[in-house]
Amino acid sequence: MIDKGMDNAKQVLKGLIDKANKRIAEIRSGEKPALRPDANAKYYADLIVDLDLINEPMIADPDVNNKDVSKRYTHDAIRPLSFYGGVKKVDLGFIGSCMVHKGDMKILAQMLKNIEQQNGKVEFKAPLVVAPPTYNIVDELKAEGDWEVLQKYSGFEFDDNNPKAIARTDYENMLYLERPGCNLCMGNQEKASKGDTVMATSTRLFQGRVVEDSTEKKGESLLSSTPVVVLSTVLGRTPSIE
Repeated sequence: MIDKGMDNAKQVLKGLIDKANKRIAEIRSGEKPALRPDANAKYYADLIVDLDLINEPMIADPDVNNKDVSKRYTHDAIRPLSFYGGVKKVDLGFIGSCMVHKGDMKILAQMLKNIEQQNGKVEFKAPLVVAPPTYNIVDELKAEGDWEVLQKYSGFEFDDNNPKAIARTDYENMLYLERPGCNLCMGNQEKASKGDTVMATSTRLFQGRVVEDSTEKKGESLLSSTPVVVLSTVLGRTPSIE
């Protein structure tokens, strides 16, 4: 990022790198070891998750219509994909923010190729917004050929030489390759249309963060994995296990 001129006059990025390198050197030398729990540390609770019991994708649901208002917009309503029966309408999908990495972009590219091979073409029944975490990842995807695949199926690609003047709130049913960064997850950049049901890879499902309410319907942002988001936008609804 520094090589691309993204640092500012105060060299904030360089300062962050210097601090990180200093801390890494302290850990490696033993001068200031990394924090570790005491051998006799006691915890409030032990939580054991049997991964063998998780046999389908899971979704964090904001549960916007829960009668108990205190249980809305938390990360506690974790539901299996089958809960939605393959019929819940999805208005927009989002793959991006710091919760994804290059592997997710490669999964997306491979899924689109597989869909075209199976169906003869790729059509979206809901918009899919893709924002890689960093420019470095975009460069690696370009070098490895995956960015070209994403370009093939996209209807919009960001251009830093001609940036958008305003944040987008209206979308067509196509793939958007947006500038690397937070995008929808940030809450003060792009927004989904009011009242939308969003399927996203990000971490935020709070009221108004990714999508605001409309006068007719509460906006909701469901959190899931990249494959679930891709299929949700191709189908326009939650996919089924089949």
